[in-house]
Amino acid sequence: MKRIFFVNKINQSDDAVVGIVVAVLFIGLILIVITMINAVYVPQWLENSEANHMSEVKNQFTQLKYALDMQTIVNDSTAITSPVTLGTKEIPFFDRGRTFDSIEIIKNAITIDFDPGGSYTSDAIIFSSGNMYFVDQSFIYESGSLIISQNNDSELFGSAPIIVTEYGKNITFYITEIRGLEGKTHISGHGTYPIFTKVDHIADDIVLNNVTTITITTEYPQAWMTVFQQVLETPGFDYEINLDSYNEISITFNIVDNNILIHNRDIITQLAFGLAEGTP
Repeated sequence: MKRIFFVNKINQSDDAVVGIVVAVLFIGLILIVITMINAVYVPQWLENSEANHMSEVKNQFTQLKYALDMQTIVNDSTAITSPVTLGTKEIPFFDRGRTFDSIEIIKNAITIDFDPGGSYTSDAIIFSSGNMYFVDQSFIYESGSLIISQNNDSELFGSAPIIVTEYGKNITFYITEIRGLEGKTHISGHGTYPIFTKVDHIADDIVLNNVTTITITTEYPQAWMTVFQQVLETPGFDYEINLDSYNEISITFNIVDNNILIHNRDIITQLAFGLAEGTP
């Protein structure tokens, strides 16, 4: 009987050891799976999340441009709110992926000079991403044009409201002059924030006759070069576009027989706190 008891004791000890080994192996397997997911799949999920967020912001800035274009074209002083979403949420359990973006109104970002004529200066509304996996992007609204910038390159996404009303002769400029409200020109963090815009002043329309040169001073000359190439591609215009410096382009009309109608709107713009979920 003692021998049988001893054998049973050995069997119980072996079962305990096997149970511990199985538990350790199971825990190790879980850790390997979690590590693989964290190293391989989570970065892909986060990249897709940030890419989708950039698409969302692009659509929001498209709506912002539409609102500002309407305020510029229509003689109405109604205030409009355009929401923009900053940052992405983290993935639950892994506690990774939360990002923080920013919106800023840059003072005197662009100047448009007409010779002979006048000069117009506007602030710019700029969204800057803080992506960790997807390429960083900036969305810029600048006097009617919507511009996308990444990796120090920029391209036109939405053209300023400049219309040829008579081929080779008459052009209508709807010039939006953004004016950032002091103290409400910068927000950074995570959440949805509204951009308030309201027409402050509707200037009388003026006509500039026989304009020889239009000069644009901006951080995004290539995008503005595309604007004028699209507008002036209609038959009848004899012109040259030159990149005079890293931030200035000029459009020179070789045949000076044009009339440029200027619709000018001053729009007060402010950034406000919205559905914030935290700041960095």
